[in-house]
Amino acid sequence: MKRILILLLISWVSQRAMGQEGWMGQSSGTTYILRSVHFTDAQSGWAVGAVGTILKTSDGGSIWLSQSSGTTNHLTSVNFTDAQTGWAVGYNGTILKTSDGGSNWLSQSSGTANQLYSVHFINAQTGWVVGYNGTILKTSDGGSNWQSQNSGITNPLSAVQFTDAQTGWAVGGVGTILKTGNGGSNWQNQNGGITLLSVHFTDAQTGWVVGYDGLILKTSDGGSNWQSQSSGTTNALISVHFMDAQTGWVVGDTGTILKTSNGGSNWQSQSSGTTNSLRSAHFTDAQNGWAVGENGTILHTTTGGVTPVRKTLVSSPTFSLYPNPAEEWVMLQTYHPIRSVVVTDALGREVFGSAVETRHALSLPQISDGNRLDISAWKPGIYWVKIQTAEGTAVQRVVKK
Repeated sequence: MKRILILLLISWVSQRAMGQEGWMGQSSGTTYILRSVHFTDAQSGWAVGAVGTILKTSDGGSIWLSQSSGTTNHLTSVNFTDAQTGWAVGYNGTILKTSDGGSNWLSQSSGTANQLYSVHFINAQTGWVVGYNGTILKTSDGGSNWQSQNSGITNPLSAVQFTDAQTGWAVGGVGTILKTGNGGSNWQNQNGGITLLSVHFTDAQTGWVVGYDGLILKTSDGGSNWQSQSSGTTNALISVHFMDAQTGWVVGDTGTILKTSNGGSNWQSQSSGTTNSLRSAHFTDAQNGWAVGENGTILHTTTGGVTPVRKTLVSSPTFSLYPNPAEEWVMLQTYHPIRSVVVTDALGREVFGSAVETRHALSLPQISDGNRLDISAWKPGIYWVKIQTAEGTAVQRVVKK
């Protein structure tokens, strides 16, 4: 009886821990608001925010280090074209550029004192910045020179994105959606209504904009027509990011995080674990993503924001894994011979076991040297190892670094 109670307690604790695995907090080292985040791969990323704050991580966010921006102006947006080359923009016309991953940030002349809210580059030479009073700037030489473009409006522009050197969109106040098909030489207004805060296109036809009052709009024809999607919230939605035409996330006020897996036909709420406003989200693949916001908040997911659901085990043999986290291998230690081993990823996809065949995307690990499990070919993330012995079945989590 005592043993059963202990096992049930272990199971309850495990389930409590798993409930926190969708989005996990990371230590930013600051309480300043963070307004933008950008990663070039699953390890290297930057976040910018109030009072010239720039943070960098080289290990997926386990450690964030402050970089010297050389300014106390608030920074609102950051964008990198590779691990070395990036830009940050902000108040009072601030534009900063780095060519060495942020070790040094150099000021560029924007030609304006307006607040700048968003920056987007399609390569190391060509980029756009938008901001207050309908400001649009373009560079064709990496920011050495910035030229003003005529937006035709005086509404503030909150976000800009291009899918190629010719085709781009900018969104902002009073429901403004501007589109250009010639690199910004001409901009046409596509919509009007509620203030819009973010835009993301996966190709020249398919895109989303988000804004106040839980607004989400989608286009499938390059913006000629926009259809409203049900977000299920009235909170302001501040940032949208899609990995492909089906999979995307939106973040916003009071810790709101929404995800879609069908292009926005349905949006599901995800638990962020915070009530701080989230200002920006960025994903490097369908699993690895970050969100930043008020009070120095940085959240990270390795499961696409999904919290794995696990069944309670009635019977559980004594079972341990070490080292954990690990990079190359883990040892499976039990008091009874192992009859079978099945490994699944955080989304429940089987990556190793008697039913696994070579057609699976992940390389198959091998068990050798007693009970040593080779995990060197696995992608970084959370996995679940289920073993069966004569005593019963048990599941343990392993983290691949």
